[in-house]
Amino acid sequence: MDSSGNDQLGGARRDLYTVTEISAAVRQHLESEFPRVNVIGEIANFKLHTSGHAYFTLRDSATMIHAVLFRRYAERIACAPGNGMLVIAPGRISHFGGSGQTQLIATDLIPAGHGNMELEFRRLLKRLMDEGLTAVDRKRAIPRYPARIAVITSPTGAVIRDVVDTLHRRWPVAEIVHVRAEVQGPGAAQSIVNAFELTNGMNDIDTVIIARGGGSIEDLWSFNSEEVARAVAGSAHPVITGIGHEIDTTVADHVADVRAATPTAAAELATPLIDEVRRGLGDSLRRISIIETALLESRRHLVEYLVRSSAFPAIEHRMERAELEIDGFLEGISDSWRSKSLAFERSLGESAADIMGGGGACIGRSRTSLDSMLDRLAHMNPSGRMRFAAGSIDHGLRVMKVRLSGDLSLRKKEIAGRFDALADLDPRGVLKRGYSYCTEARGVRVIPRAEEISRGDEITVHFYDGGALCSVREKQKGRPWRKK
Repeated sequence: MDSSGNDQLGGARRDLYTVTEISAAVRQHLESEFPRVNVIGEIANFKLHTSGHAYFTLRDSATMIHAVLFRRYAERIACAPGNGMLVIAPGRISHFGGSGQTQLIATDLIPAGHGNMELEFRRLLKRLMDEGLTAVDRKRAIPRYPARIAVITSPTGAVIRDVVDTLHRRWPVAEIVHVRAEVQGPGAAQSIVNAFELTNGMNDIDTVIIARGGGSIEDLWSFNSEEVARAVAGSAHPVITGIGHEIDTTVADHVADVRAATPTAAAELATPLIDEVRRGLGDSLRRISIIETALLESRRHLVEYLVRSSAFPAIEHRMERAELEIDGFLEGISDSWRSKSLAFERSLGESAADIMGGGGACIGRSRTSLDSMLDRLAHMNPSGRMRFAAGSIDHGLRVMKVRLSGDLSLRKKEIAGRFDALADLDPRGVLKRGYSYCTEARGVRVIPRAEEISRGDEITVHFYDGGALCSVREKQKGRPWRKK
């Protein structure tokens, strides 16, 4: 058994290599096999390091290869390389054992136009722009104080945690709905479309955030698909995109209502800062208090003016004048009737004498006519009507006087009650009892708390009959000041 085991181990040792030996063998083989190559491909994931070296990938429709352009070569190239550029890269193929990575060591970059992915990106973006989906006038405003926010992103990873933490820190009153979706891979585009269909059915959503962390262009390519772009543009709610890093821009960013540089920035754009909102509310309440105090003071002065004015005595004076005018009018009617009655009687007497002197035959007819006329005169006598009318007028005046007196009394009591209520609200009544309040030295802002002042500040202390300009020598928090 020992001899057989030694034979097996000895045979295995003839094919046994370390990782370093294998890596060195691969590198030597590649460098000897491909000492000089010209690779054509589309630049992606281009990054210029602080050392001056440029790192990127070259890709075609099927695969990609990592590449590096060292500083001594990068400083001599004529073009400005960027993602989506189709280039011819002369160089050599090598293998680095430290990272286990095969890559192209380029010595130059020769522009050859735009790559297929870049052309596809540009064609789709132009088509959407022609349809008006990227127009500024169709972009919707983000609600200032959202109550419910939908976040479309992966169920795992740091993105959802960063977004939720930022939303809770800035605007904890909002409800967060996590709509799970795949944001990378072959099925990511359809998953994102399904997520938007789900949020479109939620009527109480104020804002939608679609977020994904940084990655290569291939990792972010789902957001350059037409179906995802149309889902973002057709969302029933305003959309904020936070995809990749600040330098990454996708088609979805162009059609969204607002683009943020990162997922965390998207959460910040979706919400206000609650501390700033509270400060704004406090300032508004203070301004309202100042305005209302001034308005109450103005109305109090108006009520005092009305009470002291001659408006109410003038009403009583006009009623008395109306009574006198009515009495004078009734006396005028009575005097006129008496004068006309006497004149009519004298005319009748003269007519009767003429008739009597004219002949006995006419006397009978005259008497009959006279009796008839007297009957009509008695029937037409307005004295009774005048007396009835005078009684009605007197009754109406008494009723009017009683009602006006009662109404005036009620109004006086109501005004007196409101005046007492205003007097109770007058802050000077509180100051009369020995209280005071402080404001800024030359302003009107009231200082409600000791923590708002510091040693050496000047403040104004207001009393009932005046004020005093004071300098703060010392303050104590949490209890009344006592000399130590």
